[in-house]
Amino acid sequence: MSGRPILTTVFGKIVARTLLIVTVVALTLVLAEVGVRIWKPVPDDRLVPFAYNGQRVERIADEDTYIQFDRELGWIIPRATTKRDDGMVFRTNRARMRADREFPTEPPEGRLRIAAFGDSFTHCNEVSQKDCWATRLEEAWPNTEVLNFGVPGYGPDQAWLRYQRDGRQYRPCIVFIGFFVEDIDRVVNRFRPFTDPDDSVMLSKPRFMLEGDGLRLLPNPTTDPRQMADPVHVERTLGPDDAWYFPGTFVPGPFDGFSLVRLAKTAGYQRTRTALSRTPLTYPLYDQQGEAYQITGRILIQFAEQVKADGAAPVVIVFPSKRDLLARQVQPSAHQPLVDWLQQAGVPTLDFTDEFVLESSKQGMETLFAAGSHFSPLGNSIVAARLAQAVPGLVAPTCKTP
Repeated sequence: MSGRPILTTVFGKIVARTLLIVTVVALTLVLAEVGVRIWKPVPDDRLVPFAYNGQRVERIADEDTYIQFDRELGWIIPRATTKRDDGMVFRTNRARMRADREFPTEPPEGRLRIAAFGDSFTHCNEVSQKDCWATRLEEAWPNTEVLNFGVPGYGPDQAWLRYQRDGRQYRPCIVFIGFFVEDIDRVVNRFRPFTDPDDSVMLSKPRFMLEGDGLRLLPNPTTDPRQMADPVHVERTLGPDDAWYFPGTFVPGPFDGFSLVRLAKTAGYQRTRTALSRTPLTYPLYDQQGEAYQITGRILIQFAEQVKADGAAPVVIVFPSKRDLLARQVQPSAHQPLVDWLQQAGVPTLDFTDEFVLESSKQGMETLFAAGSHFSPLGNSIVAARLAQAVPGLVAPTCKTP
């Protein structure tokens, strides 16, 4: 009987200590929550989950944007449109090329037909048609015509699929495969805002997966652009096969009303991106054993092989960014192994990185780029001049200027 008071006393002490610990922890969390809300170490709009731009989805669905929904490719530029943006004129023809004229399907007599596929550097964002390298190449290389199939935001996967669907029928003799160094980010992406929450391309895309020594296509799952208005649908449908996806990027969780929870989730989001995002001197996705690198190389090589099988001459054109030029000044290019791989596979490749580094040392880097980091008129003219000088020799066995 005498043991019961002792046990009761011990139990009471345990309960008291537990309550004290719980109270201290709860008070600490409350104070921390209040402190985070007042201090705001991270602005609210930079905390996960991020705001979701449903209005942009509606504009795309209503075809009120330059980028339009495409069931197979994800998106495409509009048909027969003239757009003016910050003094620049963008014209498209009925075949959704960036062009101020139409092209017959059959190549005309006396013209060497060239077709260019790629992203915004091929499309020539931030310059008018007259300053685009494709237009300037026609001027620098007599008796040629360049069909510009470039689309802003494309990865090499979409460029290849567009060649298959839209480009082959025009029977080009030369096919330029435009590759922007940072396109490697896009081959493992299915929804652009997963790579950048502020991206205005609120659309899904197809992507390839590694399968043995080859590739397997995951088609675009979206049948109506308005499906993209629901972030729950987006994360559930596109997240599992997107290397950039972080659960809850746009969909609130049950405890996201607490700033501490959002701050912790944001820290986790940033940690996962560290393994993917480039720094001034490193670019993890160019790891030669990594998925993104392997997919990129296989896409470019198989794209080129298909062009050859169609009787045309492929040329991969590598476009650098400012960051590539700055990094190249102190070390070899992160993408150099990819260029070596392409050349070893027999794919003619022109990398503009070293040429732009040289030109930037002469004329200043800012002269080569427009405000939004695409090539300026001068940058485009450098591309056109180099292509006019180098490509005829690369494609001579297949194509000759009339």
